[in-house]
Parts: sequence; structure tokens; C-alpha cells
Amino acid sequence: MKNNIIDFFLVGAARCGTTSLYNLLKNCEGIFLPSVKEPNFFSDVHSPKAEDYKTPVKGEKHHAKIINDIDVYNDLYIDASENQLKGDTSPSYIWDTNVAQKLFLHNPKAKIIISLRHPVDRAYSHYIMNYYTGVDNKKSFELALEAPKNPVWGSCNEYLKMGLYYNQVKAYYDVFPEDQIKVLIYEDWTNNLESEIMSLINFLGTEVSDSVFNDTVESNKIKPVKKKAILNFLRQNKIKGVIKNVVSQERIDTLKAYFFNDNSKEIEKLNPVLKQRLNLKFEDDIQKLSKLTGINFKEKWI
Repeated sequence: MKNNIIDFFLVGAARCGTTSLYNLLKNCEGIFLPSVKEPNFFSDVHSPKAEDYKTPVKGEKHHAKIINDIDVYNDLYIDASENQLKGDTSPSYIWDTNVAQKLFLHNPKAKIIISLRHPVDRAYSHYIMNYYTGVDNKKSFELALEAPKNPVWGSCNEYLKMGLYYNQVKAYYDVFPEDQIKVLIYEDWTNNLESEIMSLINFLGTEVSDSVFNDTVESNKIKPVKKKAILNFLRQNKIKGVIKNVVSQERIDTLKAYFFNDNSKEIEKLNPVLKQRLNLKFEDDIQKLSKLTGINFKEKWI
């Protein structure tokens, strides 16, 4: 099988709207994105979920996989037409700072998209996701910050470290020309969706389709759950494997929403005093990031 040349990479960061961007770009006729939102092919990351290593089922949507086989990766793009830009949207590509060089070797002309969010808000959103998906059992953000660190990508709790963006972004500026890198600010593009996405599509060099804005910006919104102990039991690899063998993922999602989503509650807000204290941890990194990119992040975030 001939290797695909990927035209652009949405490299992250995690919890900075990459799922929403994936859905918006997937609606663009000039762009092809595979049914696996995060192939993680170029990064050296791991997952505690056994199903993440299973070959994706053709035609079935998968949020994330750990794909190590070049033929499996190429097969994701088999339905792309010659006039479509092919993209890969894996947030692990910014966390693993060795990936930038790999992507450059793969395609030195590739466009790089980086979405960044206020690092404390990103950290809190990451904790909330881990808590409600059973990855983190700490009942408060503060307790989670004090817990021993787990660097494994699929269950990572490096909440603050992942928001130290400077070295992660610099890895791309070190190898790619600056005009091939577009840094998006999460707070800007979610509040000015149409103009920001049109600018992004123009950066990629394709036409804006009327269908692009069919999806909202809350594609990967975390919802509170009830009966969490039962849900966590069902999430065990062995139990999940049995369920997936007899029930489709679409049906699983429907049943999960009906029995476990708690629509009577809202996600707890981040304590503003704690946020102000944590902001101090990022001041130096934000200053260096601003100098690197030419974007005044201090004005945007602090």
C-alpha cells in the first residue's frame, strides 16, 4: 500500500477544542479527516484501555486509537479523493515533543495547527473529564493536583505540566517555517467561530463549504454522571470487551446517556481564588510563549 502524505496536523493541545475543530473541518468538502479522530500514529504514547490498540472498524467512528501499523494508518485515508487535503488531529502530537521532527520528515510542507487555552482552565477541564470518565477518582481539583503523577497518555493526570506550552510549541517552531504554523486561541475562536474558522480554512488553502458550521463548538462537552461506581465497574477492560462484542458503540452511547448522564446537575465551576493562585505558575512560560509566537498571551489570559 502506498504511504499517504498528510497535508496538515491539528496537534493539540488536549482539552483545547480539538474535537470541535475536527468536526468543523470534517464538514469541509475540500478536507478529508478519518473516522478515527485521534490516530496517535506519530507519537510514542500509551493507553490503559485495551480497545485503543484494536484495529479500527472501517466506517465506525472512534474517538482515539493507538495505531502503530503503517498499513492500518494508511487505510484510514483510503477513501480520500485526490483533491482533498488529508489531516490528522491527535493532541498527543504536541505533548510528545519528539513528534514535530517526525512530522517534518513525513511532510516538510505540512501545515501545523495548534489550539491553546488558558492553562489553568485547560487543567481543570482535563481533571473534570478524567473524573467523570473514571480515570481520576480524586473528588476535588486540589486533591488531584497533589496526587502522584501518571504520565501514561490515556490516563495522564499531568494537569499543570500539560499547560506549560512553551517547550511544546517551540518544538514545532524549531523545525517548521513560521508561515506553516497557525496558533489558535481557544477563547478567541470559540467566541468568534465563523471568522476564526474561515481564517483557518484559508490558511489550509481550501474553499469554505456551506456545511462547515453544521456542528456546534461543544462537541466533546463533559456531562456529570450518576451511579458512578456502577459506571466505573462497566468501564473495566474485560467488562467493556464483553459488552462491545454484543452491543454496537452507538447503542452503548445511547444507553449510557439514558442511565448515567445526570442532566439535573451542572459541572462545578473552578474556584476563582485557586485559579488566581495557579496563574502564577504559568507567568514565565506565558511570557516566553508570547515572545516565540508574537501573540500577547498575557493580555489574553492573565
